[in-house]
Amino acid sequence: MARIATIFGASGEQGSSVLNSILKDGTFKPRVVTRNTNSESSKKFVDLGAEVVQADSGDRESLKKALAGSEVVFLVTFLFGATSEFDQGKNVIDISKEVGVKFLVFSSLPSLTELSKGKYTQAFHFDDKQKIQKYLDASGLPCASISTGWFLENLLKVNRKGQPTFEKTSNGYVYHAFGFPGMAYAVSWIQHDLGQTFVALAKQYDTRPDEVLGQNFVIGIARPKVEDIVKELSEGLGAPVELKYEGKIGLAPFDEMYASAAELDWYPGVEFPDPRLEKLGVKLGTIEEFARTTLKAHVGA
Repeated sequence: MARIATIFGASGEQGSSVLNSILKDGTFKPRVVTRNTNSESSKKFVDLGAEVVQADSGDRESLKKALAGSEVVFLVTFLFGATSEFDQGKNVIDISKEVGVKFLVFSSLPSLTELSKGKYTQAFHFDDKQKIQKYLDASGLPCASISTGWFLENLLKVNRKGQPTFEKTSNGYVYHAFGFPGMAYAVSWIQHDLGQTFVALAKQYDTRPDEVLGQNFVIGIARPKVEDIVKELSEGLGAPVELKYEGKIGLAPFDEMYASAAELDWYPGVEFPDPRLEKLGVKLGTIEEFARTTLKAHVGA
């Protein structure tokens, strides 16, 4: 019988990393949860070899059908969804437990309200994920969590001003960064590291339970200041990178996220890279490697 790994958010950065790693590894049969099984992305998932099922995280009955027979689950929740982020997580956790899921991995974040002692209260995507984390921990469902930092993949996207976040110039590159000078935050290469971490946990939750169950793993490459990130990007690209601050985004959850990074450690006491992940066979990438491979190809250098 196939060992089914059910994936939420496969069209996004995190879920696609998990899907790709599952397909590459071959231990589990991937099942993708989507609201529209006839979409172009759903057809691509089928072509890749995934099972695609319809469900909505706000509809518990549809979740029962989608999760039935799953051995492991990857759960990521989304800010600005039709269902509140906490309810998205609660529903999936409740139904996973009800249908007999053996292991669930949640994409988590710390609470900035708690870390800042009430100074930053609008970063809902942090706070709500921590509420889900606490609910999961108390549920009795065998689980682990993967926490992330700032995504290196953000450098590949167009920002909210409609300009490339990272672009080539006549004598090098420019990085249009939102936020504040001196920010220092955990940095995560999602496509390289999240999927392989999920697969490592899913393959070893039952053979190495003391090292996996109930654990929170931060897939942080490092905890540098933005100015130091730029130096590593420059090294990988082999050309100078200009750092240009664009100020605030204009959305409170994200502006508070960046403001907090200028004065708070999101993961106090956590060693980067996490030696526990190395023991489980996970080797995280580096900022320089990301620049030399993915970023360089993206900007056409």
